[in-house]
Amino acid sequence: MKIIVSKIPEEGIEVHSRENAKTLAISPSDLILTDDVQIDAMIRREGEIFFVDGTIKTALLLPCNRCAEEFAFTIDTLFHCHEEPMSHATTDSDQSLRKRDMDIDHYAGEEIEINNLIREQVLLSVPMHPLCKPDCLGLCPKCGQNLNINKCNCVIEETANPFQGIKKLFE
Repeated sequence: MKIIVSKIPEEGIEVHSRENAKTLAISPSDLILTDDVQIDAMIRREGEIFFVDGTIKTALLLPCNRCAEEFAFTIDTLFHCHEEPMSHATTDSDQSLRKRDMDIDHYAGEEIEINNLIREQVLLSVPMHPLCKPDCLGLCPKCGQNLNINKCNCVIEETANPFQGIKKLFE
């Protein structure tokens, strides 16, 4: 979604858009979107700098980290970013990165492309260890049975705990 810089008034504009995986450059190897990405944002202007605040809503299909079953996951997140002209970008490699620099994007010319920002926010909203449910039992380490569906008859041998000696010190 491209926003023409000269068309953004000082008081800002509201943007409501539906984007799909193709327009956001999200491939099936990244994520499987089961719904379009709904974007509702307010873009405000302060001179050459633009502030983008909004919400992103979509639905994904994720594999569970414990049982490997796919499950539906909903994203409903807030985001904030500000866009500065490329001329404001520092190219000094010795300068340390500050926390506020993480929310800054740069634009060149008369257009602001916010699809990259939306794509980044969707990817950042995916949990590092997605679980189909908090108490997912996972797979049997011997036979591979999904323990959420059926229990198996495997006997799991207790392995020696290397921290047992430390535990005894605290008893």
